[in-house]
Amino acid sequence: MNLVHEAMARESQPEEKKKKKTSKNSGRTRFIATLVTWVLLNLIWFQASYAIAVNEVNKHDRDDLNVNYVLSVPDMMSMGRETPVDLTCDFKPKDADSPVVWVQITHEIKGESEVLWEGNSTDECPNVSLSLEPGKHIFYTAVIHGDGTADIYPSKNLSADMELGMHLWEPFRIEGFVVANLLGLTLGLIDRAVRGILKKRRDALMNNLPLHKRRQKEEWEQINQDISGGDAVDVVDLIGLPGDQASESMEMQRQRVREKFAAQASEGDGDTDEFVDQDGVEQDDELGPGTTEGLTGKVEEDQNIRTVRDLWRRLSGDDDDKKRKR
Repeated sequence: MNLVHEAMARESQPEEKKKKKTSKNSGRTRFIATLVTWVLLNLIWFQASYAIAVNEVNKHDRDDLNVNYVLSVPDMMSMGRETPVDLTCDFKPKDADSPVVWVQITHEIKGESEVLWEGNSTDECPNVSLSLEPGKHIFYTAVIHGDGTADIYPSKNLSADMELGMHLWEPFRIEGFVVANLLGLTLGLIDRAVRGILKKRRDALMNNLPLHKRRQKEEWEQINQDISGGDAVDVVDLIGLPGDQASESMEMQRQRVREKFAAQASEGDGDTDEFVDQDGVEQDDELGPGTTEGLTGKVEEDQNIRTVRDLWRRLSGDDDDKKRKR
């Protein structure tokens, strides 16, 4: 088969399968990207809803003891919801010579006081869960001696560790999941709408392009698809090709084919008839000698012939058969 027939056969191959495959892969990729975005939005909000803002009141390695701590609870989203707060504490004597003292933790808001925990400095201080409304909350740590008198310098006899952890976003956990899912859905719809608009613009631009520019773009897209992978290669296509040649670029392969064709033409003294595929030509002696009728005169442009495939259909008589059927 010569180069012309090979090009015609390549043009006559259906491209619907390639387009369907590319469209299917693109749709699957967009679906996976949308799904991953939706999952990430939910995971981000899940982590944020459990985040804790830690307020450090006392530490064991400090010299001074903070017995009067003010905690400001914010009004999140201006909705007046209460914020969950975890109180963790640990008390112990300052050193081996320090006496055992009585410790009392009191919570005060708007003049109202509530004892959260009290016990000896050697006792275990349990964690306390609170639900605090927006505003200022005062936490007192009182140290009392065995005779009932308050310790004026509690840091001399007592070492304390105390933290207040606020769950700021926990009251809005359900609303956050609703917003995250709506945001993921909106992003998916926007992505689809934008892709549709861009596709319409590309189609309109392609329709306005000249024929030769459109053909160049189609050839470039085909080369790009072949370089990216393309369809599976048949074993027959690789027979006789060394490993280095199989990995060469398409342009170098085309150059070799052109050089080979030129060498064959020079060996045949310019007689190109020997390169015609004789198996594909039907000989009919009854037709007699040919004439040049229809080959002379002014060339007329045929709008139906734009590609090698159209020329092949015209030469093979497919268009004439369609016209007769009509």
